[in-house]
Amino acid sequence: MKEEYVNAFLTPAKRIWEKELHHDLAFVKAEAVSHQFTTEDIAAVIGVSGKLDGTVVYGFPEVTATAIVNCMVGDDSISFRDEIGISALGEIANMITGNAATVLASIGYACNISPPVIIEPAGARFTTMSGPQIMVSFGSDLGIFTVRVGLYESHRDED
Repeated sequence: MKEEYVNAFLTPAKRIWEKELHHDLAFVKAEAVSHQFTTEDIAAVIGVSGKLDGTVVYGFPEVTATAIVNCMVGDDSISFRDEIGISALGEIANMITGNAATVLASIGYACNISPPVIIEPAGARFTTMSGPQIMVSFGSDLGIFTVRVGLYESHRDED
């Protein structure tokens, strides 16, 4: 996987987090990880297709998911497991991925994204077919948050 695929998510993650949640987001680390993993307390999975194929998985520990929902909805009685809470987490993932897709298109990798699929509870086992991924960890006073990027150039013929 090329570094530019992962880098396309860094600035959008920071920008969307700070704009929508009004909290700073800091890069912690990036590491190569296996294509087989178990999820955080809640995960948002977005498929990517076009010049690139694969998935992006956003991982949210319960404390982070709760804080995000409270910030976005403005009501601390809403759980991240409620329909509104799940929608808020999916929307954060969707906004970051949409912005990253724009960055990727600007460097020659036009792609489409699927609506987010929300997975819970913690420990759901996933195996992606795209091979190893790069997991980027971020930190905020809202909690930690991870982005697993598994994108590869498409080998489909373009018409």
